Amino acid sequence: MKKRLLLLLGMLPVLTLAQRTYTISDFSSTYNATIAIEQGFENDTFKKGSFSIVNTSTDKQVLFIESDELIIETDNNISLPYDRQNFLIFQDFNFDGLEDVAFMDGRNSCYGGPSYQIYLQEHQTFVHSPEFTRLSYEYCGMFQIAEKTKTIHTMTKSGCCWHQFSEFKVLDNKPIAIKISEESMNPNGMLIDYVEKERVNNQMVETKYSVLPDSGFDIQTIFSFQFKNGKKMSLIHAFSNRLYYAFTEKEETVELFYEDNFVYDKSKNTLSFTNKNTSYQISTTGITIRTPRKNISMNAVAETVEGELTSVLRLTLENMRVE
Repeated sequence: MKKRLLLLLGMLPVLTLAQRTYTISDFSSTYNATIAIEQGFENDTFKKGSFSIVNTSTDKQVLFIESDELIIETDNNISLPYDRQNFLIFQDFNFDGLEDVAFMDGRNSCYGGPSYQIYLQEHQTFVHSPEFTRLSYEYCGMFQIAEKTKTIHTMTKSGCCWHQFSEFKVLDNKPIAIKISEESMNPNGMLIDYVEKERVNNQMVETKYSVLPDSGFDIQTIFSFQFKNGKKMSLIHAFSNRLYYAFTEKEETVELFYEDNFVYDKSKNTLSFTNKNTSYQISTTGITIRTPRKNISMNAVAETVEGELTSVLRLTLENMRVE
């Protein structure tokens, strides 16, 4: 398979009879890395050539990769230090104390981001790892290493409203997902949905929950109060003409979200709605809940009341009727 290798750096070219060689400097006390472009391909967009790593103490070549589609941009300056180029990454990826190699082979990760081929160091040579390479292809760019926790972290996304963050541990020289967090916008445009997966006894246990977004340009909490147990009721005005009810846990996760029809009673100064077979009546001091079996009164903590219930009358709401 053809590989596209992108090198965005300035390097001093070394001309030979059949090729032009560029050196990446200062990345290791043990190894040197070179990129060789075959003669006649120097000015092509996709250049034919090779990438190699040599052990400087033994002069032994420990890695050699050929490609018909090297993409190299050079400005003929002196050789650039390792920390100022993005083609080669020399780092311990599997936490075995040996530095491994990743080299950019194109822009094959999400949204045209850089992708890398990963080689793990074993017995003074480098062995290709399909499992580590997959992390740079299936996510957005190169994965991140957390030395302190010995974990690997990735991110991927789709459009503006879906993101996934994953955490991996290395087992048997392979990255294994231990935590996956997905964040997306609910189709109602009001909630942010989360799917959390965590490995427990070698199985991924899934938890789903939703939270309210921060108030923004078109989303405003107009009336709210809390209860002794830390839970909270909020009436939200959004999208110019819609009213929403949210009942959230102490941890701010949504227990109940309602977006259909409301009835405001002027004589009682109450707002009511029915969800399935349960009715809710909101007043300035709390909520009365009526089920087929019992009635429940929930009193608000007076000091936590914010806004005014009557403020709904000053709004043009397509899903509220006034009686």
